[in-house]
Order: sequence, then structure tokens, then C-alpha cells
Amino acid sequence: MITVAELTPEILAALSEEMGGCDFSQPSQRAFLSSVASCDVQAAPGNGKTTLLVAKLSLLSRTWNSRSEGVCVISHTNAARIEVEKRLASHASASAFLSYPHFIGTVTTFIDRFIALPYLRGLGWPLRRIDDDVFAAVAKRRVASRPNLRAMARRQPKNVENWVAKLEFSPAFNFQPGAVPDRIGIRARPRQVGPHTDSGAELEQIKASMTRDGYYRFGDMTALAARAIEHCPGLVDRIRARFPLVILDEAQDTHGPQLALLRRIFGGGGVAFQLLGDQNQTLYEDPTLAPGDYWQPAAEAISLNETRRFGEPIAAFASRLTVRRPQIITGLENYPGHRHLIMFNEASIGDVIPTYAEKVRDHWGNQIPDGHEIWAVSSRHNLYRDRRGDWPKSLVDYHPAYRPGSSGSSKPTSFCAILRQAATLHATYETPARIAEMLCQSLSELLDIAGYQGPHGNRVNNGNVWRILAADGDKHIAARHLLYLHVLNGQAVWRAEAWQEFLGALSAVLGIVLDVNGDAECAAFVAFIDQGADNAVAAGAQVLRNAFTANGVLVQLGSIHSVKGRTVDAILVLETEIYRGQAADQRTLDLTTVLPHALGIEDRDFAASDAHLTAATNVFVGITRPRTLLALGIRRESVSPAMMEAAVQQGWILQDLTV
Repeated sequence: MITVAELTPEILAALSEEMGGCDFSQPSQRAFLSSVASCDVQAAPGNGKTTLLVAKLSLLSRTWNSRSEGVCVISHTNAARIEVEKRLASHASASAFLSYPHFIGTVTTFIDRFIALPYLRGLGWPLRRIDDDVFAAVAKRRVASRPNLRAMARRQPKNVENWVAKLEFSPAFNFQPGAVPDRIGIRARPRQVGPHTDSGAELEQIKASMTRDGYYRFGDMTALAARAIEHCPGLVDRIRARFPLVILDEAQDTHGPQLALLRRIFGGGGVAFQLLGDQNQTLYEDPTLAPGDYWQPAAEAISLNETRRFGEPIAAFASRLTVRRPQIITGLENYPGHRHLIMFNEASIGDVIPTYAEKVRDHWGNQIPDGHEIWAVSSRHNLYRDRRGDWPKSLVDYHPAYRPGSSGSSKPTSFCAILRQAATLHATYETPARIAEMLCQSLSELLDIAGYQGPHGNRVNNGNVWRILAADGDKHIAARHLLYLHVLNGQAVWRAEAWQEFLGALSAVLGIVLDVNGDAECAAFVAFIDQGADNAVAAGAQVLRNAFTANGVLVQLGSIHSVKGRTVDAILVLETEIYRGQAADQRTLDLTTVLPHALGIEDRDFAASDAHLTAATNVFVGITRPRTLLALGIRRESVSPAMMEAAVQQGWILQDLTV
């Protein structure tokens, strides 16, 4: 039985001190802190949800004494998991939740550790990599060896590429221990060829070959876990006995089969299953899922309406955009905030970001405080080809030089692309550990494709590559030297002729043969990548074009997705197209769609259109990031006189770049 210390004034004061002076006086906060039953928590942006979660663990640490039962904290992202761990690590008693019998990790880690991987080992099937991007890259290279798919790819390249990249186990496939079969049933997708066709059979053969080589998608682990529960019904009872309290953080981002699996394990009573999130920040959507496949807080959910991030003006504006679950957000009292509406046309779109930088400079003066984050973001941010529909389509229209930088979400999958990112990170003084990880990944992939095995027949992976090469005549020394000389401090990944020279030298020292003429998969993996190469940049230091300096202000550029979960000091949300499909009703301009409703000019039913609902969600996430300064960039033709009048009355500062 879970017990929680009574929330006396003394306990609340102690919690406040432990959490850096945070106030836990709100009834909704106390309701969650003291809850030992299943519940939903609908949390407004910037409400201190992570702090509240850690405070609850701190409170539980006062009474938790079991050595066999633990608290399970599941997050959607590693960033959220790391934040919880960092805060717990500095707490004398709550740090116990970082070790057995407790668990803190992502939903994929939970599924893998407790269900999918033990089941996979029981099947006797190999495991090399669980990664959607790596799976897609390897699987696409195997189309060339399948005649029917190869012929179809000439007629329908996008369809075939999409099918192959997303090959996942069919929920109905009957897993059997022993050797991996020659064909594996795959999940049916819209317009995908069926298994009764020759091409469909080849899709199942590729899936089997990928499984035989140990490559899996994250969705495969969920399918394995679901089947494991069916085959081993006692497994659920053991997990429930281990974790009487389960907290799912960022619940709005866990959906579909993953959410169904967690509900199957922890739902139905007997376990306190507490889900925390903000339904209005549901950014990660799957068009194949129904609304019921997403987290929807119960009617009696605990509502955390107060925000510690911004003041009442931004809170009132944001409250109008809580369209998935209406919520009145309470902002900080007497907290300064500035809102700007910048209007432009095609001739003046290039002046929007510099104008925003000028507003930032006016607000903070000549000396912007150290550590301040100034951002400009949009719903779409990449290059595009399709020019149908409305304009502007992307962040690139505002700043043509913009390209996404190398981030944790950018996962190159060819030998040249992986090494190019490593060289870029080296040139920008990234941590050696991250660079070393990428070098290990690239080299182990190369050796595996070349069929290399160590002196004792060991297959190479990221964790053993240097050890195996060291046991094979000290090959690791020569390989490291070539990587350092030609990649990190040379031109190999930036110039085609230097790349071929590097490949030849590396093949010689490793004693491998890269059969690029006979093996299409090998040829694709080791090919030089022209896109992104810049011969004019010395020492392979690629220019990262995801920032812009104007008026002495450094503005970080990115997508709205890239700032989700962050608190920044100033943000500019730029109008771009929402694209949910090729049909006209699957496209819309986000701010044009959302702003009349946000200003109170109209009441729109956003649920009537997927594109409109996505627009409202994206804009809501963007406008709830800043502490102090919020700006919107919108086409002048989209702003009616009534909208301008309403904006002025609500305290917005208007600037028209078209006059």
C-alpha cells in the first residue's frame, strides 16, 4: 500500500525549500502530491510540472521503505528523463528513486527492458540496432536486390521507399523461437501491396533479412511486447507487483500502440497509474490513428492552470488556443511582457526577422543578458518543392540561407553522412564522447556491411569495434589515425576525390574489400554524398545555417517542434503552411487560420479539420515558450481591420512592413 506524508504546513515548507523556493499552495498541486490513486493531470505550459513530479518523489521518499516495490516514472523523451534524474540526484533522500527497485526512463526503454528484449532473447533472434532512421537507410538499400520491388520503384519511387522504410511486425504475426523465417508478416499500411503479390512477398523477405541482421524499428519492440504479454500472461502480474505507482510524463506524446500497451499493463485498478501532460501540446500525430488512440484527460482530471513562465497578457492570448481541451491559463501577476504583430508582404518578408531583432534590442538595450535565448520558429522549416497552395510555406522563405543544424534528432545513415556530421561537431567543439560515438557507429556499420569478423569470429558492433580491431594486429591504431587525419581534420567528407582516397586507405589498413560494383547495399552505404558538401570550407568545417544575427542580436532559427518543452526569453512565430496532405483541405496557413480566433474575432471549430487543428496546436506551443517577448509574423493581407483593432485593444504593438 502506498502512503504519503500528510501535507502539513511544515512538510510544504520543507518541500518548497528542497525545490528551490517553489510554492505548492495551490489546491491542484496538493491534490496531485497527495494522490495515491490513478488520475490524469492536465498541466498548462510552464506550470512547473517537472518540479511538481520531483516534489512528489521527494514526498514519497519520506515514507517509502519497500526494497522490492518501486515507483516507475516514464517519459516520452530522454530530455525529460534527464531533467528528472538531475533534480533527484541533488536530493538526499529522493535520490534513492534513481536505483532499484525504481525505474526512471523513456517509454521505449521501459518496453524494451521489461518486456520486448527478454522476449526477443527467448526467441533466439539477433539484436544489432533499434532505430527507425538506421532501419530505413539499411532497408532501402536492399530494394535493389528484389526484382519486383526494384521495377515498381521505377514507377512509384515514393511509395516503395515509404513502405520499405516503415516495415514493422504485423500484430498478427506468430513469433516462434529458433531461426528467423524467410518471410515475416508486416503491418498493413494504406495503399501498400499485399502479401499475396510478388512485391508484397519481397517486402516480407526484406523484413526477414533485416530481422536476421538484428535491425528493428521502435514499433517492432511494441509489437513484440504485445505478443509477449499474450504468450506470457503472468508477465503483467509481475510488472504490476514491481511497480504499484506508475507516473507517465508528457502523456500527450505517447499514443497508439505504445499507450494501448501501457494501459493494458497498468490500467484496470490495482496500480496507481497517473498520467501528466498537456493535451493542447499534442504535436506528434500519426494520420493512421483515431482520436481515441491519443491521451484524453478524464473530465475529473486535476488541472494545473497556473504558469510560472509568462504574465497575464500572453496567458490570456494562449487560453483562447486551448482548443483540444479548453483551459484558462493563469499568468504571473504584474509580470512584464511585450507582444508584437509584424505584418509583411512578398517584398518585405526578408525584413521580418531583422525587425524582430530590432524589437529585442529595443527591449533589452545594448546589453542582452548572458544566457538569454532569442528564437524565431515556424511550423514548417525545411526546403520544399511543391509550390502549390498558399505562401509562405517554410522558414526558408524568410531566411533563404537557413538549413537545420546537426542536432540530436538528425541521424545520418550513410558512411559519408555520419562522418560528415562527426567532422562538423568536431569543428564546433562538440564533446569528444559524442564524436567518438559517431565514429564507432560509422566504422561498425562499414565493417558489418563488408562482412568483417574479428580474429575469433566475433561480429562487430558499436561497443566492441575498437576492442576487436585491437585484437586483429592493432588495426585500431591505423583506423583512428585515418579518421583523425582525413575526416576530423581533413577534406575527405567534403570532396569526392579526397573521399575515394580515404576509402582506399581505410580498406587497406582494415583488410576489407568494399565490393561497390557487385553489392548495391555496400555501394549505397559508402557513396560520397554531394548534397551538403562545401569545398570552399577549410578543414571540413561546415557552416551551420540555423542562426541569424541582425542588429547585434543572435536569433536561433528552427521549427516549433525544436523548442517544445523549452523556456526561452523571446520568440517570433512565423506564419507558414501546415501540410497534412496534397488535397486543398489538408493545407492551411497557420497564423491566418488561428489569429482571428485567438483575438476573439471569431469562434472556429478547429476539430472540423485536421490541418486547422494542427495549426492551432503548433501556434499554441510556439506562443507559450517565451518569458517576456512574443512576436508574430503574418502576411498583411491576412490581417483585417477588425483584427488590427482587437489586437491594439489587447495591447499588441503593430508594425506594418508593407508601408
